[in-house]
Amino acid sequence: MKYEPLKRRLDAGLDVDRLPMTFREIESLLGFPLPASARKHQAWWSNTRIGHSHAAAWLDPGWRTANVDLAAERVTFVKDAASGLAETPPARFQHRRADDGGTVVLDLGDLSAAARQLIDSHARRQGVGPAQAVAALLDETAIQRRQSMLDWFAQASPRLATDSVDLVREDRDAR
Repeated sequence: MKYEPLKRRLDAGLDVDRLPMTFREIESLLGFPLPASARKHQAWWSNTRIGHSHAAAWLDPGWRTANVDLAAERVTFVKDAASGLAETPPARFQHRRADDGGTVVLDLGDLSAAARQLIDSHARRQGVGPAQAVAALLDETAIQRRQSMLDWFAQASPRLATDSVDLVREDRDAR
């Protein structure tokens, strides 16, 4: 593996929970420069193997990245056990919705790398698992889509309602 020297360094039984490193220190350890994307995109330092095979260098020995500062070219590796976070989302999960009793099964391998990264990022930010992240993202998307449709409809048919709130009320009261 190309990033094996970094993996060995993190796997060396370090007696610390956090290991800050500069990109230059990492490059010196590796013996080659990091790719340009490591300096341009936070996602390169993602804590998921999905679309980021190099992340195995820190995930396999039980570390994760934190405090990535692209401008200062620094990253901190944190022992995963100390963080209390799972290192990667499962490749497959089930989510049961209480309101309708339905169960959704999603194989993350069927998604694009961008979609998997979105789920992983949302899960980390919200402190939830991937199933809850997918449910929240879908709910947000459905609400935004309905709002856009209602706003468009209100503009296209001003005689029916003045805004989307009136349309929602009309829709609700018609049932």
